[in-house]
Amino acid sequence: MKEKYILIKQKLINESFPLLRDKKIHLFIFKFRFYAMSVWIPPFIRFIIMSTRTKTFNENVITAILAHELCHQERYFKLGALKYIRFAIGFLISRKAQAEEEKATDRMTIEKGYGRQLYELSEISYYDKNHEKIVELYMSLDEIKAYSESIGKWQQNF
Repeated sequence: MKEKYILIKQKLINESFPLLRDKKIHLFIFKFRFYAMSVWIPPFIRFIIMSTRTKTFNENVITAILAHELCHQERYFKLGALKYIRFAIGFLISRKAQAEEEKATDRMTIEKGYGRQLYELSEISYYDKNHEKIVELYMSLDEIKAYSESIGKWQQNF
C-alpha cells in the first residue's frame, strides 16, 4: 500500500508540482479518522499522513487525496516559514481559517487538473460518517464540477 502511494505521490510531483521536486516529503500511513493530512515543520520537515481507511480506495481517489495534500505543501512553501507559522496557529483555532484553506486547496487541486478525481473523492467523503463535521470545510460536489468546467479542467488527467 505505502509503495503504491509513494509512486502516485512522485508521479504527481513530477507532472504537476515543479516547486516541490527538490523537497523531501515523507509519507506515513496510520490509522486515524480522516483520509489524510499534510504538515510542514519549518524549515525542512514535510510529511503527508494517509489513513489506513484509504486502503480500499481506487487509484483515482488516492490521486485526489495526494494531489490535495501536495497542494497544501505547495501553498505552505509559497508562504514561507514565518507566514506559515502564523497560518498554522490560525488554522488550529479558527473554523473559518480551516474552510478558507481547504477550499483554496480544492481550487488549486482543480487548477492542476484533478477536478474529476477530487469529485470522486468528495462523493465518498460526503457520505462518510467520520467526515460529517468537516465536509462543509471543502468545496461541494456542485462547486467542484462548476469550477472545473469554468476553467476547462473537467476532463484533465482522468
